[in-house]
Amino acid sequence: MAEPERILVLTQVNGNEHDMASTTRTTSAARPPAAAASAAAKRAKSAGGAGTRGRTSGTPRAARRTRVSASGHDSPAAKAAARSDGADTTLGTASRNVDGKAIAITVFSTVKWPGRVWLPAVFFVGSHIPTPFARTLSRLSFIHFARWTLVREMPDNGQQDESLHYPHLYFESNFNGGWQEYIDAFSHILTTGMKIFWGTSYGFPQPLPTGPFKVYIQRNEIPASHFHSAYPQATTTMILSGLELQEKLERFDEVSADLSDEAFAECWRDLLTDVQGLL
Repeated sequence: MAEPERILVLTQVNGNEHDMASTTRTTSAARPPAAAASAAAKRAKSAGGAGTRGRTSGTPRAARRTRVSASGHDSPAAKAAARSDGADTTLGTASRNVDGKAIAITVFSTVKWPGRVWLPAVFFVGSHIPTPFARTLSRLSFIHFARWTLVREMPDNGQQDESLHYPHLYFESNFNGGWQEYIDAFSHILTTGMKIFWGTSYGFPQPLPTGPFKVYIQRNEIPASHFHSAYPQATTTMILSGLELQEKLERFDEVSADLSDEAFAECWRDLLTDVQGLL
């Protein structure tokens, strides 16, 4: 049974060439659960029903073109984009970054010259060797996926690509919960990883304490041009539970097909006990 996609992607991008050799995936892509429960459930007399809920998320594949100065401050284009997006939501981020329970975050930061060597090495190691950082990230169920990319050129609306004087670290992620809580989790749980990725970026203040780090992220964040969630009212935990529930219902359907009424009732009660944690 496939699970929702929760990915740690480490990639180096040069202009329009996307080098996907540096890519790791912790799970396979999601398959949405069936809308109806197993037909066997209909045989239960006076027994309760079970439903499934699930979600997948989309993420903007390209950020709005902008220039970020070497000091780490927003460019005029980024500031104008933020102003045009309107006020932040109660979740702590711009409304264009939100679709139901899912939130997108997109960050561009200017990389110092050591990062031109350091970050490709980090991406290579992360894509070939299982690291504690990747394992920890995959266990944080509220994070759908996270991706870091080194950008050296900027496409120019079909014209000749613009080579950046300074490479930029492009970070994008989808998650459930509030923006503040998301940054807190990254800072406290993945402290070393944050230093590894953003340590060579201009203006990086260290992940702890979280106050300056949040200001740094806000200063370099860009609202999504488009963000869509296929299941906006469900979290990653909910769709994982729905997929597991569907699998158990399908298995129940197979084993109970030829049971007597008494044996079926006992098997149904066992199923309800087994899936209580998934409802």
